[in-house]
Amino acid sequence: MNEVRAVPKNPYKRRKPTRKKRNNFSREVRKQIYERDNGLCQECGSRGTEIHHVKFRSQGGRGVVTNGLLLCADCHRKIHKIRKFAKKWQEIFEDRYGSDYYKDEWDLEGD
Repeated sequence: MNEVRAVPKNPYKRRKPTRKKRNNFSREVRKQIYERDNGLCQECGSRGTEIHHVKFRSQGGRGVVTNGLLLCADCHRKIHKIRKFAKKWQEIFEDRYGSDYYKDEWDLEGD
């Protein structure tokens, strides 16, 4: 008869969240971005429905308020298709929040 043994859980809590969790916008952060942007698409002024990572996740952009931009679905698609629009917002956010605008607390503690 085969006996199944459970592997004990690691008693230590992970100090730093996984990259996937750090890249996602939490419910609270989404709310802060929506309020900061007055519920409007920051590109065209219509009703904002999607939150965009100004610094793309693939480039190390985290799910922080200073890396989130409220957009409508059309502008969100456009910003991913046309590089100059993405670059424009990256420059605006760097001017507004500084060169580390896309980093979270774990990125900054290494600096």
